[in-house]
Amino acid sequence: MSRNQERSAYWDIVKGLAIIAVVMGHCGIMTAFVYLFHLAVFFFATGYFYHEEKYGDSPFRYFGVRLAGCWPRFFFYSVCCVLVHNFFVNHGLYAGAPLYNHTTMLTASLQGAAMQTTETMQGALWFVPAWLLSSVFFCTTVWFGRSAARRTGLGWTEPAATALAVLLAGVTGLFLFDRQCWLPYNMQCAILVVPLYYAAWMMRRHLPSFRRYTVWYGALISALLLHLVNTKLHIFIDVSALSIPGIRYYPVSLLGIYLVLSLAAMAEKVPVCSRILAFLGRHSFDIMALHFLVFKLIDLVYARLIAAAVTAENLSGFPVGFRGRLEPVYLILGVLLPALAGWGLDRIARFLLPAKGAAH
Repeated sequence: MSRNQERSAYWDIVKGLAIIAVVMGHCGIMTAFVYLFHLAVFFFATGYFYHEEKYGDSPFRYFGVRLAGCWPRFFFYSVCCVLVHNFFVNHGLYAGAPLYNHTTMLTASLQGAAMQTTETMQGALWFVPAWLLSSVFFCTTVWFGRSAARRTGLGWTEPAATALAVLLAGVTGLFLFDRQCWLPYNMQCAILVVPLYYAAWMMRRHLPSFRRYTVWYGALISALLLHLVNTKLHIFIDVSALSIPGIRYYPVSLLGIYLVLSLAAMAEKVPVCSRILAFLGRHSFDIMALHFLVFKLIDLVYARLIAAAVTAENLSGFPVGFRGRLEPVYLILGVLLPALAGWGLDRIARFLLPAKGAAH
């Protein structure tokens, strides 16, 4: 199978389903359920497309390519969030927050250049630095395996050395979460998810026909098992809050990933669903960056034009102020408007930089 064939609409659909799950969890729809796997899907998908021949001996080159792809848009959206800070304060969406002057705005914007988040509306962007670091950590385990295999005196094979490095990364990640160690740029999360990259990479190398196993009844069974994990075992996952169920994090995440892969296989057969989900998947970064902002603008419009009684807690509630009333609106607009914004930015970028196009 060629690389272009592998990069069909299927994986965009996978990402589309995953980003819908992210928005669902944040607006209060099946939160405990989708949190079991929503972010794991993105790590897994990145690992699946890892190019060993190109980056196996150059882990930092791989990091550089990933950074170049996402940094411009991260910085742009960070600046946008800073620019609307005073508007949010003046309209009660940021309770108790100070107004920014020009110096504060400049400082906060430049922190975005370092991929640091200063604004509440940037909250979901914590994922991007963790994703970048996780990719280079995984690439480093592959580099270690290749290097160890070349040192014949050590007696290691490449698969064994790589597997050992992945195992050490996973154990280290579990230890950091168990001890509630919060590292810069959520590095503890980046280390934890290295085995997910490895699982995807192994699947691509040794099970290229995996899609024959992504069937509707598999999706049903995995969904039921995940429901039991939630309701009977009371397992909840929130890697951004250092909440994982120990080593069970991996089988639960893989079960959720299988669910999404199976749902994507089903959706791909329905042309309308396929096109919509692929569009959302191609703009998953934009949705990740902007859906909190959309949530609060929905709260503001609802409070000003529709709601009969609104409290300060409603307006400043985060991530949404009207839980129990507007979940479908949050979900639909929370994925659609950011995706359209990303589509518009892509068109502008292609017009301004026709040779390179828009970086993702």
